[in-house]
Amino acid sequence: MSLTSPITIENDPWEAYRDLEQYGQSRLTNIEVTTTTLCNMRCEHCAVGYMLSSSETPSISVDLLIQRLDEIEHLRAFSITGGEPMLSMKSVREYVVPLLKYAHERGAKTQINSNLTLPLSRYELIIPYLDVLHISHNWGTADDFIDGGFAMMERKPSREARTKLFEQMKENARLLNARGVLVSAETMINKRTLPHLEAIHREIVDMGCVRHEVHPMYPADFASMIEAASLDEIRDGIHRLLDARDQDVWMLFGTLPFYACSMKEEDLTLHRRLQRETNVSVRNDPDGRSRLNVNIFDGEIIVTDFGDELASLGTIHETSFNEAYAEWQQTELNQSLSCHCPAVQCLGPNALVKNAYYPEVDFLKQTSRL
Repeated sequence: MSLTSPITIENDPWEAYRDLEQYGQSRLTNIEVTTTTLCNMRCEHCAVGYMLSSSETPSISVDLLIQRLDEIEHLRAFSITGGEPMLSMKSVREYVVPLLKYAHERGAKTQINSNLTLPLSRYELIIPYLDVLHISHNWGTADDFIDGGFAMMERKPSREARTKLFEQMKENARLLNARGVLVSAETMINKRTLPHLEAIHREIVDMGCVRHEVHPMYPADFASMIEAASLDEIRDGIHRLLDARDQDVWMLFGTLPFYACSMKEEDLTLHRRLQRETNVSVRNDPDGRSRLNVNIFDGEIIVTDFGDELASLGTIHETSFNEAYAEWQQTELNQSLSCHCPAVQCLGPNALVKNAYYPEVDFLKQTSRL
C-alpha cells in the first residue's frame, strides 16, 4: 500500500513486518524524536519518569535533525514523544510543528504521544500535519486519573484541577477524532489495571477513540514500582477484553509476550483467537527493527526511548541514522533477537519481553506450532 493510503488495520505504518514484505529485510523506515523532558503529569506507569525535569535546554537544531532525516531513503512513519511535547509553546513552535510538517510533506505518517490535557488550541497547530494522536489511558474512572496520573508528583494540583484535566482530555479526544485525527488510547496491563480492563475499554470507547492499544507493562523507570502481571494474568486479561470489547473499535495488541512457537497450548489458543477476531491486530514491536529514537538535547541515538539495557549508538553530530541502524544490526543483542517466522509474520520478542519472561529461550531455534 502507498504512503498516501489511510491508516487502517490492514495498513499500519508502524508495523515493522511491512519492511520484509516491501524490501525482503528489515529497514530503517521509522524515526521517533524525544522533544521534551517537561510534563504536567507524573504518571505511576511512566517509562521515562526519572528523565522528566522542570527545565530544559535543547542543543540540537531542527535543521540538523531534518538533515539527518533526509538521509533516510524510506521514511514511512515518524513519531514525537516526551515528556509532554505540547507543554512548551516554544518547543511546539521550534520543534514539534516543523518536524511534523517535514515528515507529513515527505509522505510519512505522523504520530505524537501526548496526555491530551492541554487546551485544544495547541493541538490545532499540528492537526494539518498529524495522523495519529497517541495517549496512555489506564483510567477506568476519574479517580484513577487523579491519583495514578499524578502519583509521582510531590506537589500535586488540587483534585478539582486534576478533574478538569481529565475532562479536558476526554473532550479533546472527541473533538480531534471529529477533525480526522486518529486518537489511539493505549492501556498497559499490570496488577493495577487488570481488575478494571473492561471499564477502561468502555471509557476509551466513550471518548470516541477509534483504536484501543493494549500492551503488557514492562518494569522500566516509574513503572518498575508497579507489580508486573504474570503471563497467565496477561493472557486472561486479553481474553476478558476480547469478550467485552466494542467490535467497532480497532483493538491493537503490541509487545505481546505470546508466540506461535510456544510449547503452551493456551498460548496457541490465544493466537488462534486473535487471528479470527474481527477488527483486531497484533503489531510487531518496531523498536530496533524499523525504528530508532533520537533526542533534541544531545542528539543521542538509541533503540527505544525507555529502558537502559540498550547502548547508545552515537549522536547525530557525527553519526547518521543509517550508520546507527547498521551498527545496531550487528550487535550481539540484536542478532539474538532477530528471528523471523513467515508462517505467522512474527519478528519475535524485543529485549524487554525476552528478559522479563523468556531469558533462557533461544527464539532463533523456535518454529511455529500453528
